[in-house]
Amino acid sequence: GDESLSRVTLDDARNFIGMLIKKRVKYEHHPGRAPEAEGLAPTTIHGYARSIRSFGTFLFEEGYTKENIFEGLRPPKVPKKIIEPLTEEEIRRILAIIPPETAEGLRNYAFFLLLLDTGIRLSEMLNLKVSDIDFAEGVFKVMGKGSKEREIPLGVTAQHALMRYIEMGRPYPLNPNDDTLFLTMDGNPITQSSVACVLKRIADRLHIKHLYPHLLRHTFAVRYLVNGGDAFSLQKILG
Repeated sequence: GDESLSRVTLDDARNFIGMLIKKRVKYEHHPGRAPEAEGLAPTTIHGYARSIRSFGTFLFEEGYTKENIFEGLRPPKVPKKIIEPLTEEEIRRILAIIPPETAEGLRNYAFFLLLLDTGIRLSEMLNLKVSDIDFAEGVFKVMGKGSKEREIPLGVTAQHALMRYIEMGRPYPLNPNDDTLFLTMDGNPITQSSVACVLKRIADRLHIKHLYPHLLRHTFAVRYLVNGGDAFSLQKILG
């Protein structure tokens, strides 16, 4: 009841988080998993701390406690993972393995180059329309976060790949009014999971550890700066 809540302190929460940090065994009392001597991931502990703080806010706002007892609980820092960009050799191997003579290969080659050449987000690529691309000017429009439209330059290689896909590989849309650029072989807009599957298949065949859309965005950014681009214009391109 309320009395037992009044005895809970911020130190109790800190001690609990400290215990989680020291905990070396995962799934200790789990009914379906064997215990693992590894310890909890920092992100898991961070999640526990955030939940406790939210619970404290709830108790205070609902009048169960006189003050927000867990407000001072600071979640432990989560170490940032360093994303290694794709190397030139890995990019060459990926492009060499995509079959250029099939409709699916033309599509995969085009979307891989587009992500790598422009750094657009996967969500932006999935929403691209054929009419968004201006081949004469070598630019295309994307609708980014917060409904902000921006124009992005398109390299010659990516332009050629897109032209070949549109002319020779893009199937008729299942819905005749659908102008979505990238379609499945049966004419529906491709999804996030289908792009992830294509990239995973390539990664498995080439024994590349990770291959996912955000890695291509990151690789674009690194290559842009290495090749003399400035951070301000990079920010504008990435939106």
